[in-house]
Amino acid sequence: MAGIGIQMPNILCVDDEPNVVQAIRRQFRKKYQVSTASGGAEALELLRSQPDINFGVIISDFNMPSMDGIEFLSAARQYRPDSSMLMLTGRAELDVAVKALHEGRIFRFLSKPCPGDVLESAIEDGLRQFELIRSERELRKQLEHANQKLGGLNTLLEERVNRRTNTIRAMNEFISGLNGLDSIADIAQYTVTATAGLLHSQRVSIMLPDKRGELLRIEASIGIDQEIVRDTIVPVGTGVAGMVFKSKRSRLFIDVAEPERSRRYADDFFISMPMISSDQIVGVLNITGNSSQKPFTEEDISRALAIAESAAVSLAGQHHQEQRNQAQEAIILALATLSEYRDPETGGHLKRLQHYCQYLAAHMQRDPAFQAEITDSFITDLVRSSPLHDIGKVGIPDHILCKPGKLSAEEFKIMKGHAAIGGDTLKQIVLDGHDHSFLRMGMQIAYCHHEKWDGSGYPNALVGDRIPLSARILALADVYDALTSQRVYKPAFSHEKAAAIIGEGRGGHFDPAVLDAFNACQSDFERTAAELKDQAPEVRLLE
Repeated sequence: MAGIGIQMPNILCVDDEPNVVQAIRRQFRKKYQVSTASGGAEALELLRSQPDINFGVIISDFNMPSMDGIEFLSAARQYRPDSSMLMLTGRAELDVAVKALHEGRIFRFLSKPCPGDVLESAIEDGLRQFELIRSERELRKQLEHANQKLGGLNTLLEERVNRRTNTIRAMNEFISGLNGLDSIADIAQYTVTATAGLLHSQRVSIMLPDKRGELLRIEASIGIDQEIVRDTIVPVGTGVAGMVFKSKRSRLFIDVAEPERSRRYADDFFISMPMISSDQIVGVLNITGNSSQKPFTEEDISRALAIAESAAVSLAGQHHQEQRNQAQEAIILALATLSEYRDPETGGHLKRLQHYCQYLAAHMQRDPAFQAEITDSFITDLVRSSPLHDIGKVGIPDHILCKPGKLSAEEFKIMKGHAAIGGDTLKQIVLDGHDHSFLRMGMQIAYCHHEKWDGSGYPNALVGDRIPLSARILALADVYDALTSQRVYKPAFSHEKAAAIIGEGRGGHFDPAVLDAFNACQSDFERTAAELKDQAPEVRLLE
């Protein structure tokens, strides 16, 4: 629950499908103030009638009656020019969405249906973009205000006024320039170039940590020999930059003879400043060789601090974005590997599984026997990776996968191969360097979600806790969803009947500890099954 007095960000969701807006409202009601509208006209009226609500993000479906998403978002710009516009599109509208993105009419488009974690990441990115735009606008107001104030001062102050005005303008241009960069290397190089100009420095460098956070290397520099750039490696906690990174405190030197100074520099003045975003240090900004050979002034230090803080925010945001992009690229690569096949799973099935897995894992996390293994990261990875469990089914021929009747022995043997197909595919992605924790968990789940506690499962007849815990949890969730969902060859079983059947599998099909968690969470399962019920029968799933 949000703390009392804390204003949650406002977002607006526009979709003619009530279940979509209701799902978004339920998912984000504790984090955002969610307003909804069933179409473009209703949403525009809301924007006109409530001008004081600052919607940081506006989310719109593309395919809506009377006014499509592009028309609505374009019209919404006149009422909320600073809002980040997100559009949910189907594959058919992809070209239109890409065109709108390039024309600057939308901030981002997302494929529909959109996983909750992907939508939340996009909303967070949009809110950051919204705040950056508002900050830029505020800086421009401050600049205009400063110019108006300074116009009445006498000529004795003109030099100082002009210097301050130029600084504000330069910082405003610097921040605006950061907003348009899309790689860590570009942000770092842009920052050292701007710093050299703003502080008249001959040598500037940015040092970033390695993946383990143990060593600092020069990511970008001006005025430093490339041989030095290539060879410089500073362990965190040693040397000037290493101590600054560890302590998160700036260091200002005015005498080259000071013992902590690097002997590679021959400058009288030197600043080493931490680059911090949300209390997390992301790098170190080093500024040496003031061309005037005068000590850095308080104004110089203030400029350097503003540069370091602004660049740190951009670096942190870009780092998170690149991590997300890598994960998405890995998934796309996995799907592309199997592009000649069709996946018969429904979005409803996958969404329900994510909820069921979260319920089970969260309950088991409270058990001391599982607290070491089931961390918050474990639960996040489980929820993200659960949709990958049956990815191997796209390698099964349609005449078997979609067969409404009972499979023959030979057909069932082919069907069982989907576990190995899915596991092998994700394993290759991991081995190719996309070693994300949720992909590794997805690989385990794909291989093992049809293993059974007593060893009677497939493909490897694993017994007991030799089956990964993630797969044991998903196995029960998958069976429950199969039992309570309608199929072409059977009606949906009631929750009570499904729970009774699952209970009979204690110690046989299912891990007793997972079954105990299911018994404790039955009301959550029953509610989610009803809320996310499919509107039409699914194709046949492996029982």
